[in-house]
Amino acid sequence: MAKKKHEEVVLVEEQIVEQTNTEKNKKQKIKISKKTKKSIKVKKQKEKKNFKLAIKEFPIKIVKELNKIKWSGWDNLKKKYIIVLLFMIFFAILFFCIGLGIEALFRLINVY
Repeated sequence: MAKKKHEEVVLVEEQIVEQTNTEKNKKQKIKISKKTKKSIKVKKQKEKKNFKLAIKEFPIKIVKELNKIKWSGWDNLKKKYIIVLLFMIFFAILFFCIGLGIEALFRLINVY
């Protein structure tokens, strides 16, 4: 128990030191003119990809993505299925009537 308290105190002290160091660094910024900024070319270094780690983490990433998907419940699927069937029946009747109308029009003008 005493070790945990001592470790927590040490961690808090390290955080305070880090905060003071970052505050000092913020104050000591170097001013560079616009001309020198334009002339300086900085190449970004690419970080090497750790393929072994990526292969190990791949299944975990897949599981996280699958957990994001919201799967439909049975009641929701029933409602959607009924709605789709009703639309299919409605449009089947609509196109059948349109076909009958076009057929009657062609008979009227003696094309059929």
